[in-house]
Amino acid sequence: MDISILQIKQLRAQTGSGFMECKIALQKSNGNIENAVDYLRTLGACIADRSISHHTNCGRIFLYQDENLGVLLELNSETDFVANNDEFKMFGQKVVDYAGTNKLFNLQDIRDFFNSQHITLIAKVRENIVIRRIKHLTGKFLNSYLHLGKIGVLVKGKILLDVDDDKHQCLKHIAMHIASSHPLFLFERDIPQDILNRETQVQQNIANKIGKNSYVIKSIVKGRVKKFINNITLIHQKFIMNPKITVNDFLKKNSVSIQDFVYFQVGEVF
Repeated sequence: MDISILQIKQLRAQTGSGFMECKIALQKSNGNIENAVDYLRTLGACIADRSISHHTNCGRIFLYQDENLGVLLELNSETDFVANNDEFKMFGQKVVDYAGTNKLFNLQDIRDFFNSQHITLIAKVRENIVIRRIKHLTGKFLNSYLHLGKIGVLVKGKILLDVDDDKHQCLKHIAMHIASSHPLFLFERDIPQDILNRETQVQQNIANKIGKNSYVIKSIVKGRVKKFINNITLIHQKFIMNPKITVNDFLKKNSVSIQDFVYFQVGEVF
């Protein structure tokens, strides 16, 4: 089938692979981007890993937090120049503060309420500005972390034992870990089966190339899939502040459990 230059550029941006490699992968995958990524991974030609995504949008992440509520909001702009503009920052903070104070979390309702101010700001900075998304967590044990306005994290936890340690500081460390390591899921049970099936098939295709017997290949695939699971689930990740232990080890030591988290990165594909 005919493959467009646009498709090739999209695959190159996603994988970091060469022009011809991307073209062949798309031809063999009938133009399907996901299947082409898997094909490149099988060949070992996929330079990028899952941490590389289409960060095509500029903007900032804004945070509201009170005793029992945390809110993250992403506001996008066309350039970092506008994202660093004081009026842009004030508008974003005003929106998230209003949402948190008034418990308004429906994105369209927020856009409608701020429509006039939104249009005024667009006219002033001469760039399109989008209130892209908003998410919140509620609970008695919350913490958050913002990294340079580009990454925002909310974490909701539960204290398992009433001890003297600073539990909120413990939760802050988990929020910082999430900002750095970007887990996709909290527990292994949260991973959709189709994602596991896809990764298993990719690893099976890679392992088949080494020419070992089926028992060895099965063991290799199982080990690689387990590593994949550990990399994308929060509790199984190596703790960023002490890589000798896992996040789960850290939580147990501090008698804390994590119930939920929210991760925002400017421009990420979701």
